[in-house]
Amino acid sequence: MNPTNRDVIQHLNEIIEDGVSRYPVPVKKGNSIRIKNVVVRKNKKGYHIFNLADKEYHNYTYSLATALAIAHTIAVDKCSDVEKIEYLDAKLSKYYNDAIFHKYTLEHSDDEIRRDSAEMRYDIALDECRRLKQQIEDYIFDK
Repeated sequence: MNPTNRDVIQHLNEIIEDGVSRYPVPVKKGNSIRIKNVVVRKNKKGYHIFNLADKEYHNYTYSLATALAIAHTIAVDKCSDVEKIEYLDAKLSKYYNDAIFHKYTLEHSDDEIRRDSAEMRYDIALDECRRLKQQIEDYIFDK
């Protein structure tokens, strides 16, 4: 018996849905990203995280990486890590704002000493942002 195109498509959809239900794979749909039963939605100032299983609003985060890390930990039932990720998000937000401030000072200051100080602080803030983002991404990729 030859399978029809519809049978093949239905069989492929079943395989894909089975894999998505077992493994926390992010799927972008419209203006949201879904990881299992957790939805991440973007708004003007950041990202909201909703759990569709218990119909509960979980968090608001500053960065997409943090939102995905929280969604991933909720999807794999590691909710004890959420507070750590929120703390990293707060620090990331702080250092990002510091970097913006010091970059502005660096570009608009006429005082050489102030410019040198702003440049050092800008480099420190950027390094901290990179370090914190790497820590957040470690939660996403389950190392």
